[in-house]
Amino acid sequence: MLKFYRLWTMLLHVLIGIQFFLAGYGAIGAGSPDESFELHIMNGRVIAAVALLGILFAALARAGGKLVGLSAAVFGLVVLQSLIALVSVAGTTPGQIIFGFHAINALMIMGVAESAGRLAKRLVEERRPAPEAATA
Repeated sequence: MLKFYRLWTMLLHVLIGIQFFLAGYGAIGAGSPDESFELHIMNGRVIAAVALLGILFAALARAGGKLVGLSAAVFGLVVLQSLIALVSVAGTTPGQIIFGFHAINALMIMGVAESAGRLAKRLVEERRPAPEAATA
């Protein structure tokens, strides 16, 4: 199950990369901001679902509280991402300042997801049986 969790975090990383692309696409897009960022918002919802399931998969992998905690932190940061977008008021200076944290939080999501992936990789390597010594 731990190997599956690693694949799941790879999927999450791909979705995060796509999310950065879609943010740039939406920023340059023509039309209303709602239309320009529609794909970005939809992908964000997919990321939230993948992150939520990541908590379950980390728990099922029986890899310890640290991995489950990192997975929960990713989901928590994804929820925070939506809250930042929700409370920032477009066209106002305070709203722009608050929304600036949207980009910083995105980097934090990426970093915590990377930490979870690295921990899972290390745990997979630790669980591998040691090769038997060659006898001559």
